[in-house]
Amino acid sequence: MAHRIERIGDAELHLGDCLEILPTLGKVDAVVTDPPYGVSLTVKTSFWDTKSGKAAPASVSYRDDPTTIAALISEAIPAALALASRAAIFSGHRMLQHYPMWRSLGSVYVGGASGRDPWGFGCTNPILYYGKDPYLATGRGSLPNSFSDSANNPERFDHPCPKPVKWMLWLVNRASLPSELILDPFMGSGTTGVACAKLGRKFIGIEIDPGYFEIACRRVDDAYRQRDLFRDAPKPVKPTQPSLLGDAA
Repeated sequence: MAHRIERIGDAELHLGDCLEILPTLGKVDAVVTDPPYGVSLTVKTSFWDTKSGKAAPASVSYRDDPTTIAALISEAIPAALALASRAAIFSGHRMLQHYPMWRSLGSVYVGGASGRDPWGFGCTNPILYYGKDPYLATGRGSLPNSFSDSANNPERFDHPCPKPVKWMLWLVNRASLPSELILDPFMGSGTTGVACAKLGRKFIGIEIDPGYFEIACRRVDDAYRQRDLFRDAPKPVKPTQPSLLGDAA
């Protein structure tokens, strides 16, 4: 498939196979990504060919099976980590053994359950951290490596497993500092890019599925438009008369 690049604000979005694109990229500050989990989502499609282990023609689709995803992660994640000073990755539970050994293990706790597992309802989403904590490394102090979300309400797009924007806002902010460059080699519908636009980070995203890529482009563009609208909006004029509700300042 043809490699296409869209540039939106401080974001650079690549349509293509991450295994082909990653070697062409330069260094980044952090990898923040949510790779596929290998949980057999029958509605998920891609151009990764299980039999050959190579990018296949656009007409090929696959089930999100453990064997295929294990092979992809085992190759793509080390390639992405080689470009970055640090990383924060939503790994899922099923593929943990296929990731390089992490330096810190965090999670998102979802009280309402985040899916079934062999012991009932799973309530955590693992976060794998690599490299040095940017806050500790720059003398900014210690922050939690995990958080809790009682709602877990992602925005709904034509994607089988979108992460809530607030999750990626938290993770991007936790793994990077303002103006740094973030890489997501499994961009999907672009939630990491949306978080970067909102937080003032530069972004490189890679997605192999043309449908998800178009969604990501639209969402990242919308995020920049909203940010610019908020930034350029006139400041409210302070009233000269006391408010009936009292001064909230």
